[in-house]
Amino acid sequence: MKRLLALTVLMLLQLPSLADTAVENVLIRRQGENVNIRVTVTNPGAATQAGPIVVTLFARQNEGQEWVKLTSWNNIAKIPKGHRVSRDYFDENNTTLKEFAAAGHFEVRTVVNAPGGAAAVEKVSIFADNETGQ
Repeated sequence: MKRLLALTVLMLLQLPSLADTAVENVLIRRQGENVNIRVTVTNPGAATQAGPIVVTLFARQNEGQEWVKLTSWNNIAKIPKGHRVSRDYFDENNTTLKEFAAAGHFEVRTVVNAPGGAAAVEKVSIFADNETGQ
C-alpha cells in the first residue's frame, strides 16, 4: 500500500512536467500604414498547461538595439494538450511600432512564461517590407 501511495505521488509530481508551451507562429502583416502581429502559442505536451500563461511581445528596429515592450497578455487560463491560442496586436496606439514599420524592417520577440515550466520560451521574428526593398 505504501508503495502504491509513493508511486501515485511521484506520478502527480511528474504530471506538470508533461505540460508544455511553445511559440508556434508569429505572423506580421502590414496593410498600408497599419501593422498586425498575431502570436500563436501551442501546447505540444501530454497534459494541460495550467495558467496563468503570460505572452509578452517586444520589438526593436535593428539587431543590437534594446527591445521595446509592446504588450503583454496574461488572460490565458490554460492550454489543453494539443491545442493552441492566438493573440493579435494592432499598432494603432503604438507610435514606436509605427516608426519601426515605416523604416520597412524590424524584429519582434515573443516570450511565453507558464507556471511549473522550465525557462521562458521565446521566438524572434523579422519583418522586412518588400515594397521598400529592404
